[in-house]
Amino acid sequence: MQKQQNLVKNKKAFTLFETLISLTILAIVISLVYKLSFYNSYKKKFEKLENIQNLFILKNYSNSFSKKDETLRIIQDKTVKSINVKKILYNKDNISVYKYELQK
Repeated sequence: MQKQQNLVKNKKAFTLFETLISLTILAIVISLVYKLSFYNSYKKKFEKLENIQNLFILKNYSNSFSKKDETLRIIQDKTVKSINVKKILYNKDNISVYKYELQK
């Protein structure tokens, strides 16, 4: 009779141990999935910015860009200079970037 009670006590303790191990493994898996999904999102945004930067460097302004002629006023040593420039603007996907180019 006492052997059975000891076995029941040991079985309860082992079940508690199994539960703790299972919860620990589950927490590790959930945290890894969360980190990987966050990293993927961050990586996609970085790739998008890198693509926009390459388009600016190559001066390959597609339909994603808007172009507008502007005149900038520069004050230097109390003299005012006016410069005609072309403003190239990218404003999509919560990204807003612009660049000024001197007109030829």
